[in-house]
Amino acid sequence: MTKQLSRVGVEKRIRRALESLQQGDPEGAIFHIAPALDATAKKRYPDKKVGKRIKEFIFNEQPLIYYLSMQGKELIPDGVRIVIVDNDNIESPIGGRGGELADFIYHNIRCAQAHGEEIDYELIDFGRNFGIGRTNFDNDGGELEPGKFIVSSATILALILSVICAPENKRLRLPDDISLYNKLTLSRSELPGNKNYLMIKLGKLFTNDN
Repeated sequence: MTKQLSRVGVEKRIRRALESLQQGDPEGAIFHIAPALDATAKKRYPDKKVGKRIKEFIFNEQPLIYYLSMQGKELIPDGVRIVIVDNDNIESPIGGRGGELADFIYHNIRCAQAHGEEIDYELIDFGRNFGIGRTNFDNDGGELEPGKFIVSSATILALILSVICAPENKRLRLPDDISLYNKLTLSRSELPGNKNYLMIKLGKLFTNDN
């Protein structure tokens, strides 16, 4: 059985994930945040098996993940199931396991890194600043190829932030404030365990009301 990450271990993973993302290494960021995500999901759903609890955690954090990935253009209600499909390739983006966003992130992102496997670059489109699934933005990575699905830097950042602001992690100690796109700063003392604070700050980010 893998030893559960301590609070200090989660803090270290978060710091390294943020550093990797800042250095333009999305794979490294996912590699580091995956164990912290797992540990947080275990605290939230201690009676569920590993796959179910991680997918449930991602599902419940979808409003944040989608909001940041979409530049604040869409805030989906809690409990909405997001399904991603490619109109040019109707087959499931996760090999017959269904097309829900939470399943997609779990199987193709979290599992690939946590199990030491290769991320499927024939399926995953890395390198964009924003976007998620089949939704991209002009002047950000060019036209999306059929059969590929976007995992943008904003999506990975949202996963990191979802771990930090989870109530289970309210005692985290961050080494520094977090700067978002050189436009606003998230307080290292206010962010841990405080999703409401995060969503208010993100709203200001996307309305230019800093």
